[in-house]
Amino acid sequence: MPDAEGTGPAIELRGVVASSGGYEILSDASIAFPEGLFSVVMGAAGSGKSTLLKVAGGLVVPDSGSVWFRGADMGRFGRKDETAFRAATGFVFQDSALWADTNILGNVSMPLRVHKPWMGESAIAEAVRVLLQRLGYDEGMAMRPAELSSGEQKLVSIARAVIHDPSIVFMDDPTSNLDEDAAEKVYALLEDLREKRRTVVVVANSSELAYRFADRLGVIKGGTVAAFGPYDETVGRAEAALSGSLARLRARGSRTRAGRGEAGAENSQRGDV
Repeated sequence: MPDAEGTGPAIELRGVVASSGGYEILSDASIAFPEGLFSVVMGAAGSGKSTLLKVAGGLVVPDSGSVWFRGADMGRFGRKDETAFRAATGFVFQDSALWADTNILGNVSMPLRVHKPWMGESAIAEAVRVLLQRLGYDEGMAMRPAELSSGEQKLVSIARAVIHDPSIVFMDDPTSNLDEDAAEKVYALLEDLREKRRTVVVVANSSELAYRFADRLGVIKGGTVAAFGPYDETVGRAEAALSGSLARLRARGSRTRAGRGEAGAENSQRGDV
């Protein structure tokens, strides 16, 4: 597996087909997420966007097609490659997917214990405390997930995904179940990831999130990637794939005209997928 970053797509799906219970969810889906950019994929409920994300994150094995991590076919990974991939990535689940029998400290700290075993207990606890505080979580770290609201569980899930400072972060609808104040704290974290040039892949229906952060914008429809490219280009040419969220983005106009010219310039300098 290559150890150098920035030499091509961070994650690439090639002709992926994925099904569940005899129902085909992804059909010949191909997409390449650029290294160091913020990609947002939008689509209606049932379009396959969550499955697309799980395939990209190595959590679902496709029926056919292939998934590539920095030029290496993940279908040929051995245990060492798999461990390296997990250390390099973090995943936020739509339903949070916290371990019910583990307290909040244990949930968030798990990636540190696995991938940074040299850290001491006090350092781990402090890192978890600081990150949760930044996200606005103010409940105790000894609590169990069942004692939290769905919004609080989502914040804990986000913290778990980024606590080990991964270079690639996958997020499934990260601002769902959050009130406005909590969402703004998550947006601040996303901005930090973007400034650090982390590769972020988000599937969501939040037009606000896409408008603020998407360097690359995609549309999935009927299990197929209908469009993917620089933000303004995708909004401008994805007429046939327009969802309600994408229509709202189009109504807001080009980000260049809306004061986001620096984002458009940055996209053109980084190159297209």
